[in-house]
Amino acid sequence: MARFTMKVAKWLTVLVVGLVIICWLVLAAPFFSNLRKSIVADVLTAQIGQPLIVEGDVRVVVGRTTFVHVSDVHIPSTNIDDLNLAELKLLEWELNLAALFSGRIDLDNLTLDGLQANAITQSDGTTSWVKRTPQTSVETPPSSTDEQPVEETVPASASPSIYSFLSDKTVTFTNIGLVFSNELSGFDFDFKLGSILLEQLQGGDLVSVTGGGTVNGEEFTLDGKYPAGEPFTNVLNFGDIVVSYNGSVIAPEQGGGYEATLEIDTGEIGEVFDVLGLERSFEGAGDLSAHITSQPGLLSIQDLQSVLDLSKGQQISVTGKVDNLVDQSGFDVKAEARLHPEGQPPANADSLKDLKLTRIVARVVSEDGNLEFKKLVIRTNAFDQGLNKVGPISIGRIYRTEEKTLGLADVNLQAGPKDAPYITASGGVGDIFKFKEVDLAGTLSGPASLLLKSLSEEEAAKFGRVGAEFEISDEAGHLSLTKLTAATEGTDLWFLKADVAVENVAQLDGLKTAMGIGITDTASFLEALKLDPIDVGKVEFGVALEGQVETADLELVFNAGGSDLKTNISVDLSEQINVIRGKVLSERIRLEDLRDGTKALVQLGEAAESKGAESGEPEPEDDRPPIQPLVLEEESDVLDLERILTETDLEIELELKEFVGEAGSSSMSSTFTAKEGQINAGPIELFYGPGFFKLTAMMDAVEDPERLRVSGSTSGWDFGKILDAVGLGIDANGTLSAAFDVTGNISSGKTFVNSMAGSASLNMGTGSIATSLLELAGLGVFPWLFSNELSEGKTTIVCVKAPVQLRSGQVRFDSVVAETKSVQLVARGEVDWVGDRIQIRAEPRRVGDPLARSAWPFDVTGKLSDPKFKLDVGGSRSRRADGADQMPANRVPCQPDILQLE
Repeated sequence: MARFTMKVAKWLTVLVVGLVIICWLVLAAPFFSNLRKSIVADVLTAQIGQPLIVEGDVRVVVGRTTFVHVSDVHIPSTNIDDLNLAELKLLEWELNLAALFSGRIDLDNLTLDGLQANAITQSDGTTSWVKRTPQTSVETPPSSTDEQPVEETVPASASPSIYSFLSDKTVTFTNIGLVFSNELSGFDFDFKLGSILLEQLQGGDLVSVTGGGTVNGEEFTLDGKYPAGEPFTNVLNFGDIVVSYNGSVIAPEQGGGYEATLEIDTGEIGEVFDVLGLERSFEGAGDLSAHITSQPGLLSIQDLQSVLDLSKGQQISVTGKVDNLVDQSGFDVKAEARLHPEGQPPANADSLKDLKLTRIVARVVSEDGNLEFKKLVIRTNAFDQGLNKVGPISIGRIYRTEEKTLGLADVNLQAGPKDAPYITASGGVGDIFKFKEVDLAGTLSGPASLLLKSLSEEEAAKFGRVGAEFEISDEAGHLSLTKLTAATEGTDLWFLKADVAVENVAQLDGLKTAMGIGITDTASFLEALKLDPIDVGKVEFGVALEGQVETADLELVFNAGGSDLKTNISVDLSEQINVIRGKVLSERIRLEDLRDGTKALVQLGEAAESKGAESGEPEPEDDRPPIQPLVLEEESDVLDLERILTETDLEIELELKEFVGEAGSSSMSSTFTAKEGQINAGPIELFYGPGFFKLTAMMDAVEDPERLRVSGSTSGWDFGKILDAVGLGIDANGTLSAAFDVTGNISSGKTFVNSMAGSASLNMGTGSIATSLLELAGLGVFPWLFSNELSEGKTTIVCVKAPVQLRSGQVRFDSVVAETKSVQLVARGEVDWVGDRIQIRAEPRRVGDPLARSAWPFDVTGKLSDPKFKLDVGGSRSRRADGADQMPANRVPCQPDILQLE
């Protein structure tokens, strides 16, 4: 019995030793390497949820805690051929045998060395990894019994993945390389990690992630702490960039997820561009903070505050909130950009190429699931424009170009009502920081009230709509308006046609413009506006402009009724002094068209003013940030007439071939020239019936740029018609003529009138007037009673001569003479319309008897606005200081008789 027992023990020992040897051979001998690799690959594939292949060797050191050594492992991409999702040279971990014998696989203390991971997204959206859809619940089928079905909740983390596999393990990464490449966005991130350590500390109550390396060549460090049930912290450093993300977990009964505060200190902003692999578009420093809540289906950003101070003094700030970034609800973000140093705005634009943005203020809100601008104000050193109905705006993708710029693709925007927007546009921008590589196309469609602001809704319906198509591109190397066509639709009252293209917007190079606007029938047009119909007929205005950088040709055409006007102007800036040549030509101008057209314009202006007053709407409060005055003011450099006239060789010809009026036909011609500051206009000569008008204007814009000299003469005007025109209603006849030569300050029209200095004279030849009062004043009562003038009811006027001197708002005269066959009236005095004063003394006497008593001399004195008239009862006498008392034989009419005495 004992012998049998010994034999059994012997064989059992041999069997155990054999099993141990076999197990050792299986775990360590090269012969069983493929078996070990297959087992390990299957186990890890099940753990990480991704196919894993072992090409090296697998060795196992058995002990209480078993160590597993695996070399040359790769995880092939299941979506992209010939690409590995991950490769590593060495993989080691600890295996809990007790857990393994009980049916659980418990791996821990992983060491990974020489890992190279590749997260690739191809241009068609294919990824190198498998995208998984989380499962939230699994419903069990109903049993055959009467028990109700039971719903078993399976958390999304139950699906195996690399992330869930690592979440509860201590892992050491050394010599790691991670490549994230997205062909859709163009962004590439190349991580070189010296070491990353994921540890389970404090008995598994604290997860710690620490490490460092480089991203696209820029060094970084990472320190994250995730204590169980306590607030977590994350600190990431990229050079001077510091990112902290600290928060706490939200309890499952409150929806789960977490709350955190994000704070970013950019340091030198150029390093952000370097990390992102972008060209450094600007330099500066900034910070950002926000409170973030993340829960299933919710990503909320509250208290967003960001300020970026650029190196050249500009500042960009962003404030606001997003209630849920997932569905873009509750979006309310305000951005403000000051694009110049504080208190140092750019100089007023001297030309279009000097135009600069000075400030942008935008508020973006979400409405009905779309983002739109609640407010958009763009200010420059030439104008500002508010667009309060811009949006929604959608951006297909943000991407990095081959030139290392940040671009926007599939951009779509609209402006105006959401259901019927006025403007829609789509396209892309290749460099959003410099606004380059622009390609946008769009349409404009809206009611005529967009252009005719004073129209009511009822009136607007009669005036149809305006439609347009446009394209903007900088393919040629500069921003170009490659196409703009516009036209009116659905109306017969008026028309608009436009075709515009600008090869270079900044310099107006390659400009081609053709535009026509007009009224088909003015009577119908005014009647539609509920105004008095005035039949001017068809009115048309057209403009055609073609220009390069230094040359341009402009043509303006105007037709109204039977009148026409055509203007041609050419500009050449290639010479040392700008050369402008032009011609204003009309085949025919009718006075009737001018008169009726003026009446129509007055009606339109009055209607617009009355509608503005009736609306009673208060001016909206201007909450825009203060800026320097805009350049389009009286002191604008863009419209500096002095600069234009002194730096230009200009010559404009005017020719009016036929001017048709009630008095017949006439013509007019003139020339306007300006060269090296010497400006001459005229002579402007107008012949109208028997009337004639001639005017010349001169100015020295270099030596005396504020003074204008105007001289001229006129004759042939009927005295009686002038009295009728001013409403006196006195029958009269005679031919008036006048001459003047005055100089004044042209800073304004009022200033010119009040500063005039020079001389003028008014003359009239033989005529008559239907009154004999002048005879009464000069002859006395009894001679007048027996005069022919009283019996005929009119007085024959031999002549009138009125020379005056003008000086600073004053008219002075010493010898204004009006003479009949029997009486000579001599007046002297002063009229001051600036000081509101008048002082005139007039003495009528018999012709040729200046020393006789004047029967009824009179004075006009006091305020010009309220003059006082006084008769000098008893008359007055005059005498010569030298004693002269004889009239010459050859007396001259309309010269004071007292001055002719010998």
